[in-house]
Amino acid sequence: MDDKTFDSLLKLSATSTGRRRLFQAAAAVGVGGLLTRGVAGAADDVNSLACQNLGTKCDRNRQCQCKDRENVICDPLARGCRSGDRCCGVKGASCDKDCDCCKGYQCNRNKRLCVRT
Repeated sequence: MDDKTFDSLLKLSATSTGRRRLFQAAAAVGVGGLLTRGVAGAADDVNSLACQNLGTKCDRNRQCQCKDRENVICDPLARGCRSGDRCCGVKGASCDKDCDCCKGYQCNRNKRLCVRT
């Protein structure tokens, strides 16, 4: 911190109004720092917190993608399953039943993977 800035802070803190303004500014900087850190930390955890289960309604692929789950997108399900865009697997995605896979895929129950039909 340079001399002018330090002197300005001292003068500002000399009055009660100045101390109040100084405290408000410091609090704003502190809260802003916490919010920024929270957003950055949340970006790391978004995959683990925001991903939806297979078969749930979705609007975008990223709603269905998790760190521990690969080859899952937002698309119509296989024939005979619920309608509309849902989180579902494409080639190589883990599955338990055909409705875990997207249209054009089915669940190979031996390998527990979605395969192209």
